[in-house]
This record gives sequence, C-alpha cells and structure tokens, in this order.
Amino acid sequence: MTAHATAIRAQTLIVAGTPVADYCDGTSMDPDHSPRPYLHPIRTLDGVEMTEAEPADHPHHYGMSNAIADVDSSNYWGGPGYVESRGYQMLPDQGRQQVLHTHASTTTIEQQVQWLDAGGTHHLSEQRHLRAVHLPQAQGWALHWHSVLHADATALALGSPATLGRIGAGYGGLFWRLSDTSWPTTVTVVDGGGTTRALGSRSPWLLVQQERERGTVSLLLAQPAPTLPWFVRTQGYVGAGPAVAWRDQRHLGFGQHYRMSLAAVLTDRAITPDEAAVLAADQTSILQEDM
Repeated sequence: MTAHATAIRAQTLIVAGTPVADYCDGTSMDPDHSPRPYLHPIRTLDGVEMTEAEPADHPHHYGMSNAIADVDSSNYWGGPGYVESRGYQMLPDQGRQQVLHTHASTTTIEQQVQWLDAGGTHHLSEQRHLRAVHLPQAQGWALHWHSVLHADATALALGSPATLGRIGAGYGGLFWRLSDTSWPTTVTVVDGGGTTRALGSRSPWLLVQQERERGTVSLLLAQPAPTLPWFVRTQGYVGAGPAVAWRDQRHLGFGQHYRMSLAAVLTDRAITPDEAAVLAADQTSILQEDM
C-alpha cells in the first residue's frame, strides 16, 4: 500500500491540464529511511499510479528518487545496509538530503540539494532539474530528471551493496519503485525480453509493462550514453534504475562532479520494442542537449 498522509508536497507537475506527479520534500520521512525529496505518486495521463512509497516489503522505497546506497559509508538509500559476512544490518549510517533552494513551475522543478551524513555534516551538493513534457504523438508524457553531484566537501566514493560484497545488488542512483508483484509485469531491453536479460544490461532503454485493471500501461526508462547497467527487479517487487556502482565504486576527486540523467515515458497502452527504441532515442537526444 502507498502512503499519502504524512507526505509534504512541494510541487505538482501538470501535463496537458492533468496533474501527473507530486514532488514531496521528504522532511516527514522516518530518519531510518534516509530522508530525501521524491516523486510520488507519478501517474499516467489517465490517472494510473506508477509509483509506490513506503511499501510493506521495502518501507524505505519512495516513488522515484535519487538514492545511493553507499557514499563513503553513509547510506542515502535508506533501511538496512549490507555488511559482508553478516548480511543486511540496521546501522546508524543513514544520511539525508536537504533542499536549500527551489524554483518551480507547473512543468519544471529546479533545486539545490545538500546531502548530509549521519552526523549532519555537509557531504556533497546536488543540482537537480526535473521537467514534465507532453508527448501527444506517443499518447503519453515524459519525465526528464537531471542531477549533478558535486564533491565540494571531500573526495567521494559512490558504492552499492555489490561493491561491499553482495554480487548482483549493484543498485543505487535514480531509482523508480513501480509496484509490488500483484500485476503481471514484463521487462524488455534492446537485446530482448526478460528480467534476467535486463539485469546488468547496458541497453540505452528499459521497458516495463504491466497489465492493470484498465489494461496495459507502460514505463519506458531511457538513459543517454555512456549508459550504466540497469538494476531491475520483478520478483519481490517491481523497480528499476541505472546503477551508479554496479560492480565497482565510482570515485570523485575533491572539486569534481558527476552527472546523472534519466528520461521516463509513461503511456496508458502497450509499446512495442521498435517504438521503445524510437521514443528512447528521441528522449535521450533531448537529455543530451540539456546536459
């Protein structure tokens, strides 16, 4: 089940006169969930919700957010952290993201965000830009998310449970929590269908389709080159995103920055792989122009 009552909404994105996403500041989140701004619910133009927040299976999942599991031993993903030979443990390592400045309209959100470690010390800065775009030709809309992380306090090592020893658990970055497993779900990448094929693929796009009560809904995620491996799950829960630290840590020297970009196309109908490829190429071209 999703949770709405405790969320504080900073802005609603509107496409073609329809509210399609609520952007929450995250200040009411449980400290153990690594508080952060997030989008939830995100809806199709017909109003089908395509995100979950605080689900029973993983209560630290919040819609669509920028969540990295390990930044110099600080947890910005939320929940338990992975400890080699001990498994997942609740640790006093949860950081949080704090919004310093926001400029918003009905279709865009620009923010300056600081990441604070478990002790409340400034860890890094992020410039974030979100944009909602109507795609009438696709009978849907697109969300564009750009983030630039700045190592303005110290050198940084971005990691994941995989870099701490859990093979295949390279999650972390721009992550989309879609649903539980109650809806029939298919996943497709450029090389074909199936979660096994998609997990770890560097495909420029990943297509998730579900059979909902109203019929098929589609979520197409696309990333510009150089592409990151996809983390995707359809067992236990449905969620996906490009993995910042799939097998190895990503290092930023002091003063360096790291760009993260993702486009998401939502439609109230099925999308073929050929159409997915065209839509993804169009959206990533726009992302690269904006970078």
